[in-house]
Amino acid sequence: MQTPKIRTGKPQSGKPQSGKPSRKRDILLAALDCFDSTGVELTTIGDIQRLAGCSVGSLYHHFHSKEGVAEALWLTLIEDFNDAMLRRMKKAKDGQAAVCSVVAGYVAWSVKQPRSMRYLHARDIAFSTAGSTRKKELLDHYIQGVFGIFAPFVRSGELAELPLHAYVPLISGPIEAYVRRWLAGEAPSPRQVEALFAQAAWNAVKGSGY
Repeated sequence: MQTPKIRTGKPQSGKPQSGKPSRKRDILLAALDCFDSTGVELTTIGDIQRLAGCSVGSLYHHFHSKEGVAEALWLTLIEDFNDAMLRRMKKAKDGQAAVCSVVAGYVAWSVKQPRSMRYLHARDIAFSTAGSTRKKELLDHYIQGVFGIFAPFVRSGELAELPLHAYVPLISGPIEAYVRRWLAGEAPSPRQVEALFAQAAWNAVKGSGY
């Protein structure tokens, strides 16, 4: 299992943060372990502090609260995920390859980092006002990035012209649902159905002449 590449250079909650990035990374990685094994609600600050090998004061200095840790971890992981997806999509030479790369990227990231993907699917994260704003910014940036890659293929007719926010759910929605089942132990590896879901995604958004 691959260790998540957690970046800590930018504050995630809208509040200035100081300190060593490595310490923040250690705290976030420890939090991921704790949250994955016991959930956000049942995890205590002490659990994270002991696993990270830091003082309680250091943890509060960087993240202010357990909820702050949970929020920062989610925002960091979704930004890493989005960046990985966009990097993969930018390598596509045609519309079908771009669409299929979304499914391939989703599967690859999920298989390499199942704990991180399971956390991104968590429902028990309470976002602050600043966190909610940042979450929306990251989503909008990702949607715009996807459409920026798709735009030439829409103009050429390879991809159907759809509402901006329709592409991502049509393409990645089905594989996301399947990965949820896999993470819950209810389905085989998504590697086994990647080609099937990629073809379905292409069928959902391809131009009328394709």
